Amino acid sequence: MKSHEWLYLKQHPTLWRILLGILVVPLFYASLLLASVWDPYGEFHRLPMAVVDQDQGTRTLDWGKSVSQKLVASKTLHFQRMTLRRAQRELKAGQLFLVLKIPANASTKLSQLATAPQQLKVTYDTNAGQSTVASKMGATAMQKLQAELNQTTIQTELQVSQQAALKAGQQLTVTAKQLGQLSRASAAGLPATQIATATQKISGGLTRGGEQLSEVRRPDQLRQLAMPVKLVQHDVISVANNGTGMAPYFMAISLFVGCITLNIIYDARQRHGEYRNFVRAWLDKMGFLWEFVLLAASAMWLSVRYVIGLRPLEPGKTYLLSLLIVLAFFSLVTFFRLWFGLTGAWLMLMFMLFQIGASGGTYPIELTNPLYRAVHAYLPMTVAMTGLRHTISLGGSITESIWILVGMVGFFSAGTLAYFYAHRKDPVVV
Repeated sequence: MKSHEWLYLKQHPTLWRILLGILVVPLFYASLLLASVWDPYGEFHRLPMAVVDQDQGTRTLDWGKSVSQKLVASKTLHFQRMTLRRAQRELKAGQLFLVLKIPANASTKLSQLATAPQQLKVTYDTNAGQSTVASKMGATAMQKLQAELNQTTIQTELQVSQQAALKAGQQLTVTAKQLGQLSRASAAGLPATQIATATQKISGGLTRGGEQLSEVRRPDQLRQLAMPVKLVQHDVISVANNGTGMAPYFMAISLFVGCITLNIIYDARQRHGEYRNFVRAWLDKMGFLWEFVLLAASAMWLSVRYVIGLRPLEPGKTYLLSLLIVLAFFSLVTFFRLWFGLTGAWLMLMFMLFQIGASGGTYPIELTNPLYRAVHAYLPMTVAMTGLRHTISLGGSITESIWILVGMVGFFSAGTLAYFYAHRKDPVVV
């Protein structure tokens, strides 16, 4: 028995394009998304960090310089030496993800471990407002670094202690030889005053040798100094929770999905009235759809603000920026839907899936593949997320994002207007 559906498809070959397009959606979604998160920890050496060496080395130790050189030469971490002012500026701008600050008294404290042990606290700054995931990944890397620094410091302390013990032992050996010589001199009948003076010097030598030996730390004492260096995290811009950090990503996705769904369900090419010119027809159609997407964006904002509990740094700007974002996304999607029909809507769906991976919403873009890194800055979703990050957690100017989004609205709206001009004589659908 022949399937009527297969017979229908045979009679309508254009439907094959639609079905094939739907067929590859799961393939694209899985592939593009997995490509963006495939091995972020394996690419961790690409995450830009800075080390600020403020240490004032001692005569015998320059710990800050030694640590800085090792970090810059490391192949597992991407450290650069910077001034404090530059590092803080680039961290807040999102150009750096971690800044390690070595304090001025680092060498002084560590050189006194044998006599006056004090734990050295080294601060590293992260920016959770820019990327909560990068902040957490940086904390994990610093825990490993802390263990390595402590191990190196303890080994250095052991060597110093061993050298002190050797020196004290050598002094006692010399003193013992002097005692032997004194005994022989006494037996030879030297004057008592000379023997008394020699005895006093030898006693002083024994005392100093004993004091030095007592200062040499035993293994059980060294175990008490198992963590002479402690790395302390400080977020220059903190977020209330993980959801706040991820909000720009999910808000941008939801607005793009809404625009695609509207264009698939509601065909903007159909006209429902006679107009004197194409501009009036365009204004009637686009005006109605603009109102609809603005209402949808407002509903999203009310939900994340009052139901989910998002607390942006600048609520008013976040809401207004969301309205501009949805207009930019809608203008882009509608342009392709008008000129290319359902194929255009399908292309926008594929483009959205690509942006989900390439916009760096989950992991920092530096941890993804070369293609995503190359196109990241030019994606509409990246522009939207950048602006939302500033209004939600970072603060600062969103002027650049606004101008790009306004440009998108103007350019693609002109493209939709051109479509209405080209089809100004199309029949009206009642």
